[in-house]
Amino acid sequence: MEKIIIIFILIIIFLISLGISQVKFNYIEPKKAVEKMDPGWNLGNSLDAIPDETSWGNPPVQAYIFDDIKKIGFRSVRIPITWIDHLGPSPDYNVDKAWMDRVEEVVNMALERDLWVIINVHHDSWRWLKNEMVQDKENTIKKLEKLWAQIADRFKNYSEKLIFEIINEPGYDGYSEKDAGEIQNEVNERILKIIRSSGGYNDKRLVVVPPLWTDIYMMEKYFKPPKDSNIIIGIHYYSPWDFTANWWGRKNWGTTSDVMQMEKDIKIAYDKFIDYAIIIGEYGLFNGNKPAEWFYYDNLIRIAKKYNMATFYWDNGENYDRRNRFWRDEMSIKIIINASKGIPNSFINPGILFVKEDEPLKDKVIDLILNGNKFLDIYYGEKKLEKNIDYLLQDNKVIINASFLRKILELGKYGTCAILSFKFDKGAEYPLEIVKYKNPVLLDKDIVVGRGVPVNLKLYVNFNGTRLCAIKIIGEKDGKPIRDSWTPYLRGWDDFEVKDMEITIKKHVVEKFNDNVKVTLEFFPEGVYIEAIVRVK
Repeated sequence: MEKIIIIFILIIIFLISLGISQVKFNYIEPKKAVEKMDPGWNLGNSLDAIPDETSWGNPPVQAYIFDDIKKIGFRSVRIPITWIDHLGPSPDYNVDKAWMDRVEEVVNMALERDLWVIINVHHDSWRWLKNEMVQDKENTIKKLEKLWAQIADRFKNYSEKLIFEIINEPGYDGYSEKDAGEIQNEVNERILKIIRSSGGYNDKRLVVVPPLWTDIYMMEKYFKPPKDSNIIIGIHYYSPWDFTANWWGRKNWGTTSDVMQMEKDIKIAYDKFIDYAIIIGEYGLFNGNKPAEWFYYDNLIRIAKKYNMATFYWDNGENYDRRNRFWRDEMSIKIIINASKGIPNSFINPGILFVKEDEPLKDKVIDLILNGNKFLDIYYGEKKLEKNIDYLLQDNKVIINASFLRKILELGKYGTCAILSFKFDKGAEYPLEIVKYKNPVLLDKDIVVGRGVPVNLKLYVNFNGTRLCAIKIIGEKDGKPIRDSWTPYLRGWDDFEVKDMEITIKKHVVEKFNDNVKVTLEFFPEGVYIEAIVRVK
């Protein structure tokens, strides 16, 4: 009898614990979910790193990361995940248990903080999917099906705040654009079928489906949404690439035509698929011209909001420092959060004030772009500048008096001497960086490289307050571009990098030097440059 009682008690305890642990799924329709999850943030270069979580320089993910992104104003997180280095052999392609457990652990960290979460299959798209597809389409899709069956099963009982995304930036080498677009439609259909049949809440879980390359123009031409009422269309926006990636010498963004093109792009997706919920699952900038970047972010977020799209900021650790818990460019995040909330941000032009040392110091005119806000004050640290003494206000212009600038510039060396804070009644405070400079100097006297030798070329420069913004290289004799046939400019972070006084032109560019070349280094402020001849032996 006692055994029966004990067994009965154990059954009751099990049933109670099961009830306690059972997660509720409160269905929400896609457009409403997109509204609630905006704005979003990407945990880039962590679980998607190759081959492991810390391989690309970020520390292991800790729960405080999600505390910090929620505190600053993000309401959702997209967690990119690369699986291929944790898959067993065919035919089962079993996911390593330790890896699946770690993915679930990170997902739980975010969900426990009441964030919306998107998980996906990320760099697998180029690690194996795009190449294997042309060799054996059917078995490649089956491999992806096997992977998704395991992901769907592990997370099938999670709440509605967990969303699946089928594949990141899918593209297929060896196929025509049209055929590749049709393959992606088939992939979406088949993976969605696997998810829907996997049990739990997955029959009605929201799933992000991408067009080819997650590209708006591929979406317009080839994308056919699966016949499913619980999908969200996912696109990415890194346009124009020459600005966002700092390729080919593009330094600025923000003209009327720039903004109009951005709206035209976003509106294509909205008009074509007006009945569907849409997210911009990635956007970001790697240009380095911060004032132009901030203006870009503001416009993109406001346009996306106008067309009912949630946006997910791509952060691979370049902005939020995951070790020391601070934002390297907090201004960009303030602008993004405000714009997502419908709070207008104000801007100033120029966003950085360069003052040359050997030129007569004059009053400086700053244009205010108020966007409906009211200008309040200017602060230098804790000190409020005195109107009509330190500066004048004329319509939508601030004129900073030379006498005030002289005091600031005397305190600093070359580079940033002061940051003034422009305050408005709404939106972010705008930091005006005041920089004293003189012409930069190339310290290398005789630059020689071996013909066709794949080595990095290092140039040493005394910047004197200026900032490198572009590099162009042409043949000394023929004047022809070295890197790309249509432009003399190199590709930003892809072809060169800057650290302290050292400019490194990467070896894949240098090995193209067959004869002497002329290198032009272009700086901010615009119009400042250095030319040098690199001799090839």
